[in-house]
Amino acid sequence: MFGIRKKRTEENGEELISGAETAADTSEKGGESAPLKTAEGGTISPDEMKEFEEFKRQKKILELRRLLRMIDHTLLKQTATREDIRRLCDEAREYGFYSVCVQPVYVSACCEFLKNSPAVKIACVVGFPMGENTTATKVYETKRAIADGADEIDMVACISAIKNGNYSYVKKEIRQVVRAAKGSPVKVIIETSLLTKDEMLRAAVCARDAGAAFVKTSTGYFGDGAKIEDVRLLKETVEGKCSVKASGGIRTAEQFRSMVSAGADRVGTSAGKEIAETLRREM
Repeated sequence: MFGIRKKRTEENGEELISGAETAADTSEKGGESAPLKTAEGGTISPDEMKEFEEFKRQKKILELRRLLRMIDHTLLKQTATREDIRRLCDEAREYGFYSVCVQPVYVSACCEFLKNSPAVKIACVVGFPMGENTTATKVYETKRAIADGADEIDMVACISAIKNGNYSYVKKEIRQVVRAAKGSPVKVIIETSLLTKDEMLRAAVCARDAGAAFVKTSTGYFGDGAKIEDVRLLKETVEGKCSVKASGGIRTAEQFRSMVSAGADRVGTSAGKEIAETLRREM
């Protein structure tokens, strides 16, 4: 729709710019009412220019919504009150986050607070934060969370089993939790900062092959949390057979964007509101 014209640079060179840019230049100079000429001899009317600007605005809105839908808005502190959880749910609804992620005791409350907002999912942690519960305990926690209304399960893998090289145990445990979730997505937290590279990748393969929907970097309670290089390696390792969630220490829009660029499909953060406000300003 928009043509191309040339403009002179300060060095008397030439570069191509679009007819849309021509329109923007003319509009800024107060020439909005006159038709704008293109290199092909055509014109761009003020109405066409407005249509183009609206297209750009809508494109930015869609991109912002896409990014915000990648956020699991998280509150896992044991000091969280019922009002804190209500605020968490209100913010998730307001900003369009994918989910809220909470402790098991608050799943029912989230169901109450989000009863008219089905687009916001409820994620519940299991075996949190150390992962050293027995498999039977994690299975029970999962069943109870689903019964209480959880849509997703974020389980912590048995880190000691990973460190001992007992990957058959790790895989079997994840598979049992996946079965207990009855089709609800299970994210497996492997606490990457406590593992060697080999341990991290082998644990990710266990999660992938056991039917997990996501492999997740961290709880945020131990070590350094999510790292860009770990997210990239996990993405390569799971080969598209499950997704990757980055979590732990992600507090700024810059960190959020870096995790998405590295391949994260979902990002868990307790700073969702602050990140959303920054993204809005930037776009």
